[in-house]
Amino acid sequence: MSLYLGRGQLSQEAIMGYISKPEDRTESIRALYEACGMKLLHLWATPAFELISIAEGDTLKNATHGSVALSMGAVTEVSWTELTTMEQLAEAMQRAGAVAGKYRPPGK
Repeated sequence: MSLYLGRGQLSQEAIMGYISKPEDRTESIRALYEACGMKLLHLWATPAFELISIAEGDTLKNATHGSVALSMGAVTEVSWTELTTMEQLAEAMQRAGAVAGKYRPPGK
């Protein structure tokens, strides 16, 4: 499984819910991740009402999680960025160097 940086902008409805009933929603959010087959590793919130997470999963599981969060009205936007280690980046650049000469850019 890969690591992902997740971002979700809380909806007005969710913010109103937090105001009317302040609570730590970490375990509830963790349960949603787990139900989608993912593992929540870290969760933060920003003063701009954005949730930031680090989770293990894959693209399909991320799409499932994002669809549920959006459909329930908890967030208005969701984005995922797959994270790679520096070692993985070096391996990718090594592969790129091996195939770069096989590609012809447009107009060349």
